[in-house]
Amino acid sequence: MLFPRLLNVGAGMALLLAMTTASAESLESAANDLCEKVKACSLAELNQQELTPELKAMMEPILEGMCAAMSEGIQEVPVEHELYASAVACMRSMANLSCADFRDGSRVETPECLSYREKAEKIYNGS
Repeated sequence: MLFPRLLNVGAGMALLLAMTTASAESLESAANDLCEKVKACSLAELNQQELTPELKAMMEPILEGMCAAMSEGIQEVPVEHELYASAVACMRSMANLSCADFRDGSRVETPECLSYREKAEKIYNGS
């Protein structure tokens, strides 16, 4: 089922944003584009599932509020942060993935996100 996997992607986005708190239009735009993609894929998957109308009604507002909640955390990140450009590149690369890519967890981690993770680990772990 795609929905739990996409929620994990959402959690990954939150971690990505927590590791680099930034405030600029391009980071906010990239994060919003990624969130909208995750939301669209989740809603499409949700509509394909044989869920009760009550369960669908409960899940849809969660997905709708996901992007607004995520964007609040972005407004704290300085543009000059050394991970800023890598964070933007990672989010843009993930926003360009297809819903099928999100269903296949091995295709979600893009080269840009691997690069971002390596840089973040060097900075925060000193490795």
